[in-house]
Amino acid sequence: MGVSDESAILSKWLVREGDRIHRGQPVFSLETDKATFQHEAESDGILVRILTGEGEEAAVGSPVGILSDVDGKFTDSDIEILLRDSVNEEDAPQVGIKTEDRDKPGTASEPDESRILPQNKADAERRISPRARKRANELGVDLKTIRRGSGPQGRILERDILKAVRTAFHSEPERKTTGIHPGRPLTQADRIVARGIEAKTATEQAGFVSRVFDARSILALCTPQNGYLPGMVVCYELAHLLAEKHELNARRHIDRIYEYGTVHLRLTVETPFGTLKPVIRCAETYTLNELSVLMRNAASRCRRFASKPQEFQDGTFTVADLSGYGADFFMPELTPPELCALGIGTVSMQPGGDKQGKTEVYPAIRLTLVYDRAGIDALRAAKSLNELASRLEHGWTQQ
Repeated sequence: MGVSDESAILSKWLVREGDRIHRGQPVFSLETDKATFQHEAESDGILVRILTGEGEEAAVGSPVGILSDVDGKFTDSDIEILLRDSVNEEDAPQVGIKTEDRDKPGTASEPDESRILPQNKADAERRISPRARKRANELGVDLKTIRRGSGPQGRILERDILKAVRTAFHSEPERKTTGIHPGRPLTQADRIVARGIEAKTATEQAGFVSRVFDARSILALCTPQNGYLPGMVVCYELAHLLAEKHELNARRHIDRIYEYGTVHLRLTVETPFGTLKPVIRCAETYTLNELSVLMRNAASRCRRFASKPQEFQDGTFTVADLSGYGADFFMPELTPPELCALGIGTVSMQPGGDKQGKTEVYPAIRLTLVYDRAGIDALRAAKSLNELASRLEHGWTQQ
């Protein structure tokens, strides 16, 4: 099974209780979200007891049957003792597991990715599924607050993480700054718009706003020594804005909007294999230097076709930077169910007036925000784009 799988459906037993089984013989069939396969016996023996019936869900790590290497009658009490002993052994503390030192200093120009990725420092003996640990890192959930999970022997599963987020949200008077916020329903005006565009394509149901901003401030920040590009600075400032204003950092599922307090920034990378869209998770938690390294590395992996499938999942906002292709104005594609996408154009010279009223020419960059009209209106989109442009013109967020 995949490392992110937490459970599977035991679809069919291929043997019966009391049957003698040989090593390599198919014993039962499993169904996951991605595949169906047969599990083969790892040793010879007799199937003493079936614990998980056909059509039932079995969590990773839970026993589905008992195989004995000797003939004999086994009572229910014998089975209970065996299972209890097995649980005690599995819950014993593990020895020799070392926690990675995340405080190890990295170089200023190329920080260590394993150091800057946000991680939970859970005890080694905690039983946590990889999928649950990944979700806890994304949503900022402290695993120490979950005493026992809903999986076998108290194993913490992804549903326990989501439950903790919902519980924390409803128990606090103010909205949390991280995590998935409970879906807000569409307003009556949004519903009218949604009904009018149900038959349209994703492109037809999208609206857009566009404006240029004075790029002198961020161009001064981009030097050959640090290797920053204007698009990287825009992404850095955008991540901080989205972390504060969740209404654009959201996804629409049917008639509800789910806002995210942490920004999973989806990039657009052109490769020999076509356009790929890797995701930088928790983008607002990084310094400009760290974010630039992550963006370069993600693009490099895409072009070498070395990315992992999970790098393209769970984005909350898409960015397309075509400044390197000379494009001034373009409409970036939405990535459903995300609500918004930002297009970053190339640097162009624009006429304007200085403080003395004289005409001058200055370098400018055009930003184009495409939005799902069923979840965001033009007014809110324009206000957010203006705020982003203002931040970029008058000094970017201090690290």
